[in-house]
Amino acid sequence: MQTQVKTRSVKISTIMRSAAFMRGVNEARKGIPMDYDAYSKPVELPMRWNYERGRQFGLVFDGDIKNGRTVRYEALLNWAAARNAKAVI
Repeated sequence: MQTQVKTRSVKISTIMRSAAFMRGVNEARKGIPMDYDAYSKPVELPMRWNYERGRQFGLVFDGDIKNGRTVRYEALLNWAAARNAKAVI
């Protein structure tokens, strides 16, 4: 039985800058099925969550997420709207 991992607060902009989040977004937009083995090691659990969040967000937002390394304000606003609509976790 797997135990719950420790949690901590993280800004959504930090999550959106992660490679795992962007991988999820790009794969969802391209229609690539979810990679259930991605980030499957226990130490990679935060990346797995970012990947899943990215897949969800990629299905509800089709705009640019980043401008270089900076997360776009429009993407943050759309995340908030999707979160309030319970379209993403």
